[in-house]
Amino acid sequence: MKSKMKLTWIFVAAVVLTAVLVLSVLRSKDNKFLPDDLVGRWTTSAPEYTDRFLELSEVTVIFGTGEDNIDVNFISSVDKRVADGSTLYTIKYRDPKGMDGQVSFYWDPTEEVIRLKNQKRIIWEKVEEPF
Repeated sequence: MKSKMKLTWIFVAAVVLTAVLVLSVLRSKDNKFLPDDLVGRWTTSAPEYTDRFLELSEVTVIFGTGEDNIDVNFISSVDKRVADGSTLYTIKYRDPKGMDGQVSFYWDPTEEVIRLKNQKRIIWEKVEEPF
């Protein structure tokens, strides 16, 4: 009797786990935060940022802050607004300690560059080679 009860619980757990995995996969495809054009590592030739980068994925925003330091943050939402041929993206994120932050940048699809909202003169280009 105990072995039958144990098998029943294992079966129920397997079904629940399978359902959770299937739902998470389906949900993750629907909740893609950023378009493929923005996914990748972005760098600039501006001298004050030579050892810096911005890396965007579908769920994270990573800041390379120099000397091999990185800040990994998890995207909580993305706001997209189109104006004058450019798109302003505002990414809200949370760091592993639970602190909230945001970064805003303009994406120009014709030039394929981004410009941070607070530093529009600096051009960030996507790195095409492996990191």
